[in-house]
Amino acid sequence: MAVVRRNGKWTLEKQQNGVYEIRERGNLQARVITDDYEPQGMMNDLRMDVMTQTIEVRDFKDAEREFQNYIKKSESSGFGLGGGLF
Repeated sequence: MAVVRRNGKWTLEKQQNGVYEIRERGNLQARVITDDYEPQGMMNDLRMDVMTQTIEVRDFKDAEREFQNYIKKSESSGFGLGGGLF
């Protein structure tokens, strides 16, 4: 795990090739998955995780953009979006 972007209390952390996590003060809020992601079997496919919002994008540049968009949406609503289904 490595922090690749930071914006105040928010971080975008690389978990593995093609998988990034948006965290607020260390708490997982959403997962961003790029085309580089290769799941290790259907049962381990992070895109199927219904407990965490998953955002699919083409590449890291799009992941950075989604990170910024997520922060803007969350802060404009006055509270964190949190994980889960939307």
